[in-house]
Amino acid sequence: MSYLNGNKFSLSENSGFSSLSTFDLRPSITESNYILVKLTGPLDRSKKRILSELHIQVQQFLGDNTFKCRYEPTDIDRIREQDFIENVQVLSPLLKLPPSLKTQSNYEFHDELKSVDLVLHQAADKSVEALMQEISQITGISPENMSVRADSSIIRAQVSPKDLLEIAKIDSVGAIEEVHNLTLLNNVARDIIHADIGDSGVGSPTYYKGKGQVVTVADTGFDMGDKANTHPAFANRVRDLIPVGRKNLTSDTNGHGTHVCGSVLGNGKSDAMGGSIQGAAPEATLVVQALLTDDGKLFGSSGKTLGDLLRDAYENHESRIHTNSWGPEWDWRGQLPYNNASEELDNFVWSHQDLVVCFAAGNSGRAATPKGHIGAQAAAKNCITVGSCENLRSSRDYTCQVYDAKGLVKGDPDKISGFSSRGPTREGRIKPDIVAPGGMILSTASRAIQPINTFGKSDDKLWQFLSGTSMATPLVAGCVAVLREMLIANGLPNPSAALLKALLINGAADTGNKRELQGFGRVDLARSMILKGKTLNRDFLEAEVADEDLKDQFTTSFNMDRYMDASTQFATLKVTMVYTDVAGALLQNNLNLSATVEIPGQDRRVRYGNMGEQENIDPAPSDGVNTVEQIVWKNLKREATVTFNVAVGGTMMADVQPFALVWSVEIDPEVKQ
Repeated sequence: MSYLNGNKFSLSENSGFSSLSTFDLRPSITESNYILVKLTGPLDRSKKRILSELHIQVQQFLGDNTFKCRYEPTDIDRIREQDFIENVQVLSPLLKLPPSLKTQSNYEFHDELKSVDLVLHQAADKSVEALMQEISQITGISPENMSVRADSSIIRAQVSPKDLLEIAKIDSVGAIEEVHNLTLLNNVARDIIHADIGDSGVGSPTYYKGKGQVVTVADTGFDMGDKANTHPAFANRVRDLIPVGRKNLTSDTNGHGTHVCGSVLGNGKSDAMGGSIQGAAPEATLVVQALLTDDGKLFGSSGKTLGDLLRDAYENHESRIHTNSWGPEWDWRGQLPYNNASEELDNFVWSHQDLVVCFAAGNSGRAATPKGHIGAQAAAKNCITVGSCENLRSSRDYTCQVYDAKGLVKGDPDKISGFSSRGPTREGRIKPDIVAPGGMILSTASRAIQPINTFGKSDDKLWQFLSGTSMATPLVAGCVAVLREMLIANGLPNPSAALLKALLINGAADTGNKRELQGFGRVDLARSMILKGKTLNRDFLEAEVADEDLKDQFTTSFNMDRYMDASTQFATLKVTMVYTDVAGALLQNNLNLSATVEIPGQDRRVRYGNMGEQENIDPAPSDGVNTVEQIVWKNLKREATVTFNVAVGGTMMADVQPFALVWSVEIDPEVKQ
């Protein structure tokens, strides 16, 4: 199947568009410059060349060897004559509407206005001003009541559902998306994630604390909104406060943002609450983008988008870590697809491959859904999506299982919080990527409001408890700051986002839960650290493959005993590949990981990324959905030779694709040596 704007469809000769609707709204080739092209097989270099000679600009891979393309000539038959092309169709307006809006446009013919984003095609033919006039003629809404966003690539307007199909017929409009209200996704945790790292890479004394790293938090605001007069946990470490939702105001009148900031990099103490209280990176520097509006919403009428926030943090504040504990509200229509917000994130990180973006998975875990909850920003390929596991702290959160003598619930870090949104994404991608403690997290309280006791009473007004994937996400962002400091200190001046994500995921502890709950496990900072000359059982590399002969795969080999001491005979190998992909709901550059093990006197064995313990399959299975692939191989002998292979696995829209590999060799305490 192919996917576009949340729609599933097929261009196979035996299906066409009939499954989309009982009526066909496709324009003629003389009315549109956008077509869908289905090939008989994968897009290779020779096909790219021929398509270019036909003046076809391939824009996005949609799955099932189908591509969205720009095509200005009007002779579509010359395309159909190519023997490697199965089908060509002009882009239907129906595919510009996600299923939720398509239903409303068909059946809800009433006057209630709906706020939508009209996402323009790449290289749209008309100016934004001309398009606003055309939309005005259809809807009767003045252009003055529309707004332009994201470098003039989006027009936001309030329209009647009955006008959606007519707007979709405008050729320059590539997608129509409903605007969803954004919501917040609301010391013991440091112990769970093993954040106390010595210069040996394990345990105290703490050596790496995020020093020199700038972390941007996009949230409600910060404390009193004053860089000089800060909560004591942030003294002399607030670099800038940026007003977004309110003009010239950055104070936190909600409390959420200040709590999140503390989990990233707070550094304080409270005798009443047990002494030292620190975030994951207590020496990092803080930038806050204050999103809260006067009416308690996020962004408001600022016109700012996620892309604007990322660009501001990256270009104006030298920040390479951006964390977000907010997302769209869950509604009865269910899981959102990969959408323009996802694409905006993926586009920016593809163009700035050293920026790590973290997003909360969401707090909709108890909502009924046939597949999963995670969508929109959190469904982006190039971010770290964070779910929540339980804390060790006692509380009355009855989603936990073990009660103490006082009748309180004792959290279990191997249990996923009941509220944590589940995966996979609608496109089938593994999300969340990772989980961290998110229940009953003690962190900094905003001094701009009265103490919040919803999740437990604090005996110190400077500190408060909150729960949610909102609280798990900043802990992961702080871990990224520590890892980035470590890599720079050990000779890698500009580590990629892919490498940092791979380090976190490869070091994560398996909680025993399914992928759709835990992703690749619970963050374990100590097991993610790799210090030059000191960490002897873990390693990493960064490399690239290209869409060229002899460059479309990469291999590296080693002997297991390189990472094992003399007394160890068996160990578990874990390897993780991560790459930053071109924006698009599906993989635009498909890389696949495999591992080959050779032991003298035994048959050669091969395993494949994300395929569990399957071995020696012909043809080799491959993961065509995820930018993260992992292989875990238990009980490997010390005399084994291991070869990792990363290869182009089909579609390759870009000419070159960088990637990161991280691996570890761990002793299994249950295996007798």
